[in-house]
Amino acid sequence: MKSAACVLDLRDAVSIPDRVDQEIPFVDTPGPELVVHPDADQVFVEQYRRLGAALHHAQHHEGVRSVVIASAVEGEGKTLSATNLALVLSHSFKKRVLLVDGDLRKPSIHEVLRLPNHTGLSDHLTRPDATLPTQALSPALSIMTGGQAAVDPVALLVSDGLRQLLDAARGAFDWIIVDTPPVLLFPDAGLVASKVDRCVLVVGAATTSSTAAEKAVAAIGASRILGVALNRAEPSEIAAGYRYGSYRYAGKRASGVRGWWGGGPRRD
Repeated sequence: MKSAACVLDLRDAVSIPDRVDQEIPFVDTPGPELVVHPDADQVFVEQYRRLGAALHHAQHHEGVRSVVIASAVEGEGKTLSATNLALVLSHSFKKRVLLVDGDLRKPSIHEVLRLPNHTGLSDHLTRPDATLPTQALSPALSIMTGGQAAVDPVALLVSDGLRQLLDAARGAFDWIIVDTPPVLLFPDAGLVASKVDRCVLVVGAATTSSTAAEKAVAAIGASRILGVALNRAEPSEIAAGYRYGSYRYAGKRASGVRGWWGGGPRRD
C-alpha cells in the first residue's frame, strides 16, 4: 500500500487553480435539468442559488467545507441536487469545488454529466495512488466519479483512505460535495456523513413520507443535518412562496427545489 503522504499530496495530483476566473467555460452542459444549461428554468435555477447561499452562509459562520447530499429512499433527486449544488457553488459563487460520487453501489454522477467512469473513488480506495481519478468539468469544478461497483462498499467507506482523501481535499478545495446512497436502504450515507462537516437531506415533495424523513434524520443524526431540500415542488408554489410572481422568466418549466435550514451551531 502507498504511504499516506502519497494520498495527501493532492495539489500535485489534481490541477487546482489558486483563484477562479469570473467567466467559467463549462466543457459540456448535458440538459436543462442542470442549472448551467441555457434552457434551464430560471425559477428552478434561483432556488439552487438560494441553497448555495445557505451553504455559503454556513461556511462563513461555521467553517463548513464538506457536505453529504443524502435522501431517505431512492428516486428523490439527490444526485441531481448534488450536481446542481456543485455547479452553483463553482459557477455562481466562484468557489473551487470537488464533487464526489460516494455511491459505490450504483454510481450515477457520470451519467448526469456524461463523463467516463473507467476509474473513480472505489478504485482509489481499493488501490490508493498519488494520482487521483478526477475529471475537470471547468477550471473551478472537479469530478470524482464512483468508479467500478465495489464488492464491499462499507469496508471502503470506513477505511482510513477515505478520511485521508477528504482531509486532503479540504485543504485544496473550497467545497467538497459528496453524493451517497439512500439512507434507509444502506448504511453508507451515515458512514460518509461522519467524515464530513454536515449533511443536506433531499426529500421528494410528493414521494417522501414524514416517517421516512424522520428515520433518515435519526440515522444520520439531527445535529449533523445542515438543512432539508424539498425537491420537485410545483414551480407555482415556489414562485408564490418566494415572490417571483412579478418577474418574467423565459425558458422551459421545471420542477423546483426549496430549502429549510437549521440555525445555530452544530451540537455533536
